[in-house]
Amino acid sequence: MTTTSTTLLKAIGADADSPRWLEFVSCYQPVMESYLKSKFPAVDAEDVMQETLIVLARKLPKYRYAPDEKGHFRNFLFGIMRNNAREALKRKAKDSRAVEAAKEFVATSQATVASDDAEMENWRISAYEVALQQLLANPRLSERTRQIFVRTALKGEDPVSVAALFGTTRNNVDQIKNRLTSELRELATRLADE
Repeated sequence: MTTTSTTLLKAIGADADSPRWLEFVSCYQPVMESYLKSKFPAVDAEDVMQETLIVLARKLPKYRYAPDEKGHFRNFLFGIMRNNAREALKRKAKDSRAVEAAKEFVATSQATVASDDAEMENWRISAYEVALQQLLANPRLSERTRQIFVRTALKGEDPVSVAALFGTTRNNVDQIKNRLTSELRELATRLADE
């Protein structure tokens, strides 16, 4: 997890045009992207991060870093990001072409735990790792299905290329990825709640 520099926060809080914003973005962008991809995969992460930085620039002049009193800076940052992501999902849900985004908004809202405590976050990550191991070890999965999922969902390979490699359709590859991703979420949620 990124360590918060109080001097960096003061510098960017005092000047919205500070060149230290580049330092902040390079430091926090990977953490922000990871959070959004794991919690809100249906949103455009770039847009939500941009909106988050705009809100952060407005709020930082009044923000006082006091982890013992108010919690860590990452909780403050993730709270802004979470609100922006939920708003993005709501906007997407209003679009008639995005009925699925509305369903994901409901599911994500119910599944998201309010606390971003570091220990709880580590627990969730561990739950996903164990769930992934259980999913991949499931004897009902054929090796072909397992490889398609690993290549598309875990390695990020192009679904069209994977479909050609396994002699199937893009649609079939997408169905396998979506089905196993859903099973992974259910397993991880169950493990995290235990």
